[in-house]
Amino acid sequence: MKFSLLTVTFLLIGCNEYSIKNKVEKTEPPISPKVITTIPEGAVNANFLGAQDSIYAYVKEVDMRSEKTTIAFQNNKLPKISIPESVGAELQILKLKKFNKDLLLVNAKLKHTNFNEYYLYFWNDTAWTQPVNRFAIHKSNMSDTLVPIQTNPNDSTQLLRYYSVFDMDRNSAQKYSWRLLSESLPIENSD
Repeated sequence: MKFSLLTVTFLLIGCNEYSIKNKVEKTEPPISPKVITTIPEGAVNANFLGAQDSIYAYVKEVDMRSEKTTIAFQNNKLPKISIPESVGAELQILKLKKFNKDLLLVNAKLKHTNFNEYYLYFWNDTAWTQPVNRFAIHKSNMSDTLVPIQTNPNDSTQLLRYYSVFDMDRNSAQKYSWRLLSESLPIENSD
C-alpha cells in the first residue's frame, strides 16, 4: 500500500512538473512590431512628382541665428529648399491650371511680423523652380478670403498674384498706408 501511495504521489508531482514545464516551453510566436510613420506637424501631402505617389513636405529646421528655414520632403525624395531671411514657414499646396503637378506655396515667417512673404515652388523633374518671384502682403491687407496667388480667372495662361506697396497718404494719421495691388504674370515652367 505504501508503494502504491508513493507511486501515485510521484505521478502527481511528475505530471504537475511536466504540465508546468510545457506551459513554460509553449511560447507564442513573436508579434512583429507595426511600423508607424509619423508625419511631422504642419506637413502637407502633395503630388510634386506627377504620376507617382504623393509625398509630404515639412519644415525640417529653423535656424534663428542665421534666419534660415529649411523645407524637406518625405524620405529625402526631393532636394531640400532653403528660405533665407525667415524664422519659420507655413506650407500650402496649390493646384493651378496649366501645371501638371502640385505646387508648394511657402508663407515665410519673418522676424518683423508686419508682412506675409510668399514663395511659390514647382518641381520641374530636375530642380525646384519658382514660376514667379517671391512677393509680400502687408498684414493690413490680409483677410480670410484673400488668395495670394491663383490662376487668373480672365486668362488661364496667366497667374494672378497680390502684393502690398507703400503709399504716401496725407489723410491718414500715420501719413502713409499699404495698398493691395495685383498683377497678372505669364505662367513659366509649367511642363
